[in-house]
Amino acid sequence: MKIEKHVLNGFSYIQNFEELKGTTIEHSLKRPENIFKFYSFSKYSVDSILKGYFYASHPFDLNDTFDSTKFLMATSKKLDYVYYENLLKGILSKEQIEDFYQKDNESDEHKGRNYIDKLWDVATNLFGIISTTSSEYNLLMWPHYTQENGFQIKLNSEKLEESIKQNLTLEEDYLGFFPINYCKNLRVIDISDYQAMFIPIYYVTNVKTEKWKYEEEWRFLVGKQNMGVPYSKVGLLPRKDHFVKTENRYVKYNPNLIEEITVGHNFFNARRFDIKWLDAITIQISLKSKETNSDYETESLFLDFISKSLSDKFYHCGRKFEFIDSHLSLIPTKEKLIVKKETEGIYLLTRTEKYKAFPK
Repeated sequence: MKIEKHVLNGFSYIQNFEELKGTTIEHSLKRPENIFKFYSFSKYSVDSILKGYFYASHPFDLNDTFDSTKFLMATSKKLDYVYYENLLKGILSKEQIEDFYQKDNESDEHKGRNYIDKLWDVATNLFGIISTTSSEYNLLMWPHYTQENGFQIKLNSEKLEESIKQNLTLEEDYLGFFPINYCKNLRVIDISDYQAMFIPIYYVTNVKTEKWKYEEEWRFLVGKQNMGVPYSKVGLLPRKDHFVKTENRYVKYNPNLIEEITVGHNFFNARRFDIKWLDAITIQISLKSKETNSDYETESLFLDFISKSLSDKFYHCGRKFEFIDSHLSLIPTKEKLIVKKETEGIYLLTRTEKYKAFPK
């Protein structure tokens, strides 16, 4: 078979063996000009934007246990021995593969389950998922992913994609940039329909229940060697992590591509900073002392980066009143602020009263 295809909900998962184009996902959704990435505030998230990299997540890292799960794969019939041989040669001896094959097909009810488990172990050690959204203003994303005191970055999707490709080595693979296929029901894919497992793996990493549709997620998939498998994150699984080093899941890009950065409404809080209003538009922000503030270095690096590189591209989430349908209503906004470093640990925020209003 030269072409394999799986179709669901207007998405087509295609493997063209003849043209060696790899696996593609065809859909009718318009590619977003800009994408956005939300972060909770930590030394890790700050380090990632300063150095220009994304953490490409393993499926076990994701916040939905039904997202990219191996249980979306099954087989309706006994798999040919060649599937096992292709997957396990170089890992197990011939005798061990034969034994694995026999035991995996003793029961019709669970046939192929161990093959799928091993396939998922091997495959997810070799790819990572970078989740972004095409929605700049989604109110639910802020509490879900930043607790209202993290931040959001904006990037041009085409420039970012090109930068990711340019920063990969010859041993690494760019696997694509795709929207999530939000479905009413999560349908299991029958792997026995495919001579290779490319389509099942792409499918499993691309479908989510429609309850997540508000996220408007677009994903980058990147392949790298030995990225690790965090087994210990899975409930009721006593298996230890396959850990190499965290950096194996880093995917680099040019941090100069960040077009805007926005902090949550509660980012500048009195637990984190000393806050002094100098007048109606000028606010002095001082870091708590190093002796009492364990995040001093992280906060300093973050604000130094903004004041140096993104001072005129910085926004702060807020709120304002507006009449809607003749009723006074409270609406969320982003206000542009100018950030200037005064001295070590002290910064001036200047309000511009230039707002981006969230869509009604």
